[in-house]
Amino acid sequence: MHAAPFAATAPAVRLRAPLLGAILLVAGYCHLLFWPILTTDVLNDYVPWFNHVAARGVPAAFAEPFGAYTPPYLYGLALMAPLKGLLPDPTIIKLLSMLGNIALGGAFWHLLNRLRVPMAPRYAAMLLALPSVMMNAALLGQCDAMYVAPCVMALAAALDRKHRVMLAWCGIALAFKAQAVLLAPFILALLIARRVPFGQWLAAPAAFLAAMLPAWAAGWPAHDLLTIYFRQADTFHEVARNSPNIWMILDVAGLDTGALTLLAMAAAIGTLGAYVARLSATARHLSTPLLLRAATLAPLLAAGLLPRMHERYFLIADVFSLALALASNERAVWWIPALVQAGSTLALLAYLTGTPALAAIGAVAMIAATWLTAKPWLIRSANDNPLLPHQT
Repeated sequence: MHAAPFAATAPAVRLRAPLLGAILLVAGYCHLLFWPILTTDVLNDYVPWFNHVAARGVPAAFAEPFGAYTPPYLYGLALMAPLKGLLPDPTIIKLLSMLGNIALGGAFWHLLNRLRVPMAPRYAAMLLALPSVMMNAALLGQCDAMYVAPCVMALAAALDRKHRVMLAWCGIALAFKAQAVLLAPFILALLIARRVPFGQWLAAPAAFLAAMLPAWAAGWPAHDLLTIYFRQADTFHEVARNSPNIWMILDVAGLDTGALTLLAMAAAIGTLGAYVARLSATARHLSTPLLLRAATLAPLLAAGLLPRMHERYFLIADVFSLALALASNERAVWWIPALVQAGSTLALLAYLTGTPALAAIGAVAMIAATWLTAKPWLIRSANDNPLLPHQT
């Protein structure tokens, strides 16, 4: 038995045109409020990287390593270089981040079309109004949408059973940010369950390496390109850096960071291993809605249990949980994206205000969302789950 074919379903929460207009109006106002705020990442990192590219040009700027990110984001800075002098540098950085959000909206639209959700364009527009998505680009000037968009495309390909395409998108996502690995447990379990030939697995590293080739051809040393993420991993040592997970709660409570880090690694390895084992044993028989649950659960568990997570690392879960709710006709499912969004937003506010307790409060919401996501998948079979439609 394979996953159920996509079937049109009316979301339990309908987004009528006047409501969408009101949401977008509020979102536009929030963008205006966020735009003048500049973080240290923008001023100390992204603007100097942009100035390096603008001053030296392409390909000379990539002849030697610069910046702390992999080249795909730096390619984006190069594309924005013609705007140098026409707009303030921080504005150019944020415009690039907004382009990432637009790409994420397009990927989400594609996923909803695959799920045959009515009024997909409206819901794709609503995604761009989520607080965590808006704040990521318009306020923080971050580029996380650039790796989440390929993750969304990978999920759509997974549901279509297009495994080479799925893996290629995974490679592209990883080329932008290491956080794409938070989806890895779901992808690995599908590959095992569906007995995908190992030769197809190579599509992921091939896509990753292809994204690095322009920088390598310009002179960037290959060994440096392949070790960027290892150096990033040693940047911070806190067990949780404003991340809305259980370790943030314990860190705020004053427990020893070193001990918590070891505990976090053990808990993550054990839980994610159990997740892969269970999903790989059942994925071939799960309906599409339960596969969506499993896909949403992977980043919730990974970011919820791994150490050294940051406030922005639940963005995949923000997007996937909304898709899960839109693919359901049950109002109860909407608690999941609501709780995930509350957790992510509180974590971002914790970072902005320097109040870690807000992230700890957000962790309570994120833990509740994780349980609500996991419970039907763990307890119910695909045939008798009352919470999701279109069972097989």
